[in-house]
Amino acid sequence: MTSGSWTSRLKRLFPEALLDEPMSRHTTFRIGGPADVFVTARKAGDLGRLYTFCREERVPIVPLGWGSNLLVLDGGVRGVVLSLGGPYARVRFGRGGLVWAGAAVRLPRLVTACAAKGLGGVEPLVGVPGTVGGALVMNAGTRELEIGSVTESVDVFDPEALEPRRLGAAEVRFAYRSSTLDGTLVLGGTLALKAGERGDIMERVRRFQQQRLQSQPVHTFNVGSTFKNPPGGFVAKMIEAAGLKGAVRGGARISPMHANFIENFNGASAADVLALVESARRAVRERDGVELELEMKILGEAAPRPA
Repeated sequence: MTSGSWTSRLKRLFPEALLDEPMSRHTTFRIGGPADVFVTARKAGDLGRLYTFCREERVPIVPLGWGSNLLVLDGGVRGVVLSLGGPYARVRFGRGGLVWAGAAVRLPRLVTACAAKGLGGVEPLVGVPGTVGGALVMNAGTRELEIGSVTESVDVFDPEALEPRRLGAAEVRFAYRSSTLDGTLVLGGTLALKAGERGDIMERVRRFQQQRLQSQPVHTFNVGSTFKNPPGGFVAKMIEAAGLKGAVRGGARISPMHANFIENFNGASAADVLALVESARRAVRERDGVELELEMKILGEAAPRPA
């Protein structure tokens, strides 16, 4: 159980807040110890009240999207885990192909909603598990497209002014699986898309969906790609060549379908996953001389060791 009185005071401020909430319920890995408090901001004013409270109490806030691309450690997360809902889960269509998507909008929903309006340019993202907010922070994408390349502006929450602020594309630096938005609370983003024939766009969406179904273990508990691809190489091929495809540690395994995916197939712990991560890193380092860099994020504290 959490200790200290700040959690009970926050519970009075946000009656729907969840105390000692297992993060395994909020991640695509289905792994993770408890968060001290889990809060969902659903209406205007929630963010200002929450950030004011946490600043006064010196409590950290950790934003959370879909919970994909994230390994939460077995000891859980100290402070407040913040999820967005309400207005941040909506898509709005403007003129000239501009689309505003809230941070909580899931990428597959965004892509299909745009396709239904005859707007193309984001079809490859239909197979990326995650929300718009997380995608902007890490510049999520595929070989065909990264979200940063179609981003017109990004709305963030300013914790000092306690209000939203809009950043133009020139104020954000997007790189391979990263951006200067890391560490900020993204509220949404405006994308610049192109009008096209609805049937053609929908067909491209279906094609990218089918490619993902055929090449990735979409029906298992995983976070997507575990490692970033090094320049000129593919991690999946390196791990497979090192003989680790299908390797098991506890309840986790390197996917027999795609070696850059680690699956929770039998009640895995975060420690099980990290053991496989280290095995893959060591094997590829020894075989290819390449130091693998994690694409998935790690959050929280390790479980205390038994006395």
